[in-house]
Amino acid sequence: MKALIVGADHVDPIKHELTQSTHFRSFSSTEHWTGRKVGDERRKIPGNTGLIVVICDRINHKLLRNVREQARRQDVPLLYARHSLTEIREKLAGLHLGAASY
Repeated sequence: MKALIVGADHVDPIKHELTQSTHFRSFSSTEHWTGRKVGDERRKIPGNTGLIVVICDRINHKLLRNVREQARRQDVPLLYARHSLTEIREKLAGLHLGAASY
């Protein structure tokens, strides 16, 4: 299963956390959209995506609306966070598969 990180420029620690997380499951791979490219606002969420991490302070509104709508339609959980690995760890620990967003 894949994870998608949307926003920010340097996400290697977040990618590592998602692939090594033992809180509920690990992700085999991660994809990252910086949101800086013009086409990012129209990208489609890849198939087999199990979680989307949105770095809120590094994303524009149009991209956020696109990602949120696609996630809702595909029933993919969203995790909203600032660019803080500690906050992401805490939210991953509290993530339940049935919930839509945190």
